[in-house]
Amino acid sequence: MDFSVGMAKQLLLNQVKNCSSKNFALSPVSIDAALGMVAAGSRGPTLERMLALLGTQDVDELKLSASAMMATANCGGEGGDGPVLCMVNGAWVDKRFPLVDSYEEEVLKGIYGCDAETVDFLHQNEISTQADEVVNKVNSWAEDASKGLITNLLQPGSLSPETTIILANGLYFEGTWTNQYRFDASLTKERDFYLLTGDTVPIPFMTGHERYHYESFDGFKVLRIPYQSSAELNRKFSMYFFLPHEKVGLQNLLEELCSNSGFTKQDYFNLREVSLDRVRIPKFEFSYEFNVSTTMEEIGMTFPSVENPEDFSEMMKIPEGIPFFATKMIQKVVVKVDEKGTKAAAVTYGLVSGCRRRGQPPPKPSFIADHPFMFVIKEEISGLLFFVGAVLNPSL
Repeated sequence: MDFSVGMAKQLLLNQVKNCSSKNFALSPVSIDAALGMVAAGSRGPTLERMLALLGTQDVDELKLSASAMMATANCGGEGGDGPVLCMVNGAWVDKRFPLVDSYEEEVLKGIYGCDAETVDFLHQNEISTQADEVVNKVNSWAEDASKGLITNLLQPGSLSPETTIILANGLYFEGTWTNQYRFDASLTKERDFYLLTGDTVPIPFMTGHERYHYESFDGFKVLRIPYQSSAELNRKFSMYFFLPHEKVGLQNLLEELCSNSGFTKQDYFNLREVSLDRVRIPKFEFSYEFNVSTTMEEIGMTFPSVENPEDFSEMMKIPEGIPFFATKMIQKVVVKVDEKGTKAAAVTYGLVSGCRRRGQPPPKPSFIADHPFMFVIKEEISGLLFFVGAVLNPSL
């Protein structure tokens, strides 16, 4: 999942290029699940590229990794003390391209818990095309999967009659800060947040005065806030805030994280528990949608395309004479952070047509997130990154 940091860097560069202060986020786990469903039905050059992208040696290792990820990403939690976490997968397949039985049973159902639905993308009735009806089905599925956070994932007309299959992954996370880290709403006050342009916007800031897991590195500092967990579930989630020392240092931060081999393997998550003088973090809520395949290409990672239709013959039966198109992938993410905790959701759908540098912080340092910063939601035991994003303007 290290490529997710590279994608975050590219999304930031795109925002700067377009003179935008739009917040952005992505879900590495959701992208991995959608790519994994495609890879498990591939072979030849397409399979080789996807295995390299996912960091696995072969299909057997891919399936084991996917099974472990699905187990981690479905810890339930509703009605208990732990976070609510649910990952669901969906598949809509054109009737012209029936799925291979082994792929449907062993991969979709067996690993991803997904029931495929046969649809008709090609024909139309008196009112609308069948593709438009599929749009409504996918949107309804996405809204349910995200507990209502994500609506209108697909727009009318976004699917063409040439669409072959939609493989989708939905992820929902809702976590409450552990008791000692919950913010007192009476201390939330409006303060200035500095944009990359140098302008300021008034934002409600949450305030904390407790001991936190914290570390100062060369150019940035990191704060960890854990979520409440259940004794019955072997899962521990935390949110990490990566704050540049400089108010306009977000790009340099991402450059630093990308320059080190293996972001998730670095010591950025091994923090000391220290006493901080002040902690101020803005409340924020935003949604973000982006084209995964285009962003991957922008960072020099070739998104798997279909050079030979036979590359997908492990997934579906492809009739002769019917054109087969390349794959593209879109992700939409919603994140909300307040005094109580975090709500986050992601839906991803694919269409087939260095060294730690310890600073010497002064006694009782502060963590004032009053300028653009990066955040990560991580499961501590598995090391999986569920969400990665950046806040450029909390008011948007």
